[in-house]
Amino acid sequence: MKPKYHSAKTVLAPLQRLRSEGITVAQALAGTGLSLSILERPEQHVSLSQELIFLRNLRQVCGDPGIGLYVGSCYPLSLFGLYGYALMSASTMREALKLAYHFVELSFAFYEHDMRVEHGEVVMLMDADDYHRDDVPMLSEREMVATFMILRGLLGDDFVPSRVEFKHPRQVAESRYVEVFGRLPVFSSSRHAISLPMDILDVPMLQCDSDTAALCIERGERIKARLSEENSIVDEVREMLLLRPGYFPGIEVVAEKLNMSGRTLRRRLREHGIGYQKIVDDLRFALAREYLQGTNMRIEQIASLLGYSDPAHFCHAFRRWSGCAPSQFRDGLSLA
Repeated sequence: MKPKYHSAKTVLAPLQRLRSEGITVAQALAGTGLSLSILERPEQHVSLSQELIFLRNLRQVCGDPGIGLYVGSCYPLSLFGLYGYALMSASTMREALKLAYHFVELSFAFYEHDMRVEHGEVVMLMDADDYHRDDVPMLSEREMVATFMILRGLLGDDFVPSRVEFKHPRQVAESRYVEVFGRLPVFSSSRHAISLPMDILDVPMLQCDSDTAALCIERGERIKARLSEENSIVDEVREMLLLRPGYFPGIEVVAEKLNMSGRTLRRRLREHGIGYQKIVDDLRFALAREYLQGTNMRIEQIASLLGYSDPAHFCHAFRRWSGCAPSQFRDGLSLA
């Protein structure tokens, strides 16, 4: 499992740090539908697609291919709220890791997480195939550093893992990775992974508190249940489609990622009064309007971003949605 959405802190924390370095709120939040006042609301959440747009904005504005390292380092364990308190209150590192995986929906994860024992080491694995290849290095580095920040919050700032592995090639200078992890990762590996010595599992947590742990677990279970109820199947499909720009797979592919058959997904969408193609069309129309209103991209570029191999097909679809051609839509905005 991975979270359906994140705490607004995942955007607010790096945004506040970057503002001091000259990045404006408008640059960072363009196209997300978010504002500083929204992010600062108590208990505010952001969808994964909103956060992904935010990260893409940072990569473009900063021109830093290592922006994932930077963002991940903005997440001390204390920022994780209830999730962090639950882990800190556990009796040992073993119990803390059990809670970390049990309540992963309350974390800041973009990826699916797993843990196994290999050759006398604990290996923390993370991976996902939902994202565009251009986003994967940034997201993987953010994910790995955020996970590492949790480990350091539990084990101390001097903790160094026995091994760090990335699937992608090195993105920035070796010194930046060493500064974050305390060691140079292995690049172009077969997996994203952080390895720990087995004896770490028996390390006692300095802030162990059984009463606090029990309260956190009880509340965490309630929040997990509420998250499952609040996020409809329509929301899940939309979010999945938004995570990979230009990629709108058939319903069978989406159903498989949601661990159900295409028939079951069609039935569940019908229960909400909508079909899969209508979701795709609505998303494409909304994105098309945003590109036409907010950018100077050519029609051909917009068509490609929306998954059309032929711009004529996009123009035909847009006319069907709006009653006018994309160029007429844009011209009308300039005259308004």
